Amino acid sequence: MRRTLDFLRLVFFSPELALALLPIAIYIYVPGWADLLLKPMGDGVGWGLSAAGLSLAMLAFNYKEGFELLSLSGGKKVLFEWPDYPQLKMRILVAFVWCLLGAVACFGATWMVVKNLQPLLGITLMVSGLLSAAAATATIALARFSLREILGE
Repeated sequence: MRRTLDFLRLVFFSPELALALLPIAIYIYVPGWADLLLKPMGDGVGWGLSAAGLSLAMLAFNYKEGFELLSLSGGKKVLFEWPDYPQLKMRILVAFVWCLLGAVACFGATWMVVKNLQPLLGITLMVSGLLSAAAATATIALARFSLREILGE
């Protein structure tokens, strides 16, 4: 039961979800806000593909840092006995998922702009994907800093 509640909190009350929904909420109330990016994205797919690449780069960073966090070498062996170790592992895996979703959103947004299928919504989805991936990366980085402080590294 505890793991289920933690997973629900992790998914539905997370900074990643809040930052993913923020551009969508802005789009609902001020649909023209994305006009600023429409011209550069309409000129070529470079912007959208760069955004997707940035999300994938954040995924690579999260993988590297997550591997270090979950590594059971040296002083980190004590983490395996920690009762909240599965929660830490789940949070790292969810951060990977957010980065993948961010990349998928950026690829989808690029396709929407190129095909002229609601391009302003596409730009909004691209910004949502980037913000959610950035929040996931910040979460992993903060966890890494906290672990260093706790273990005295």
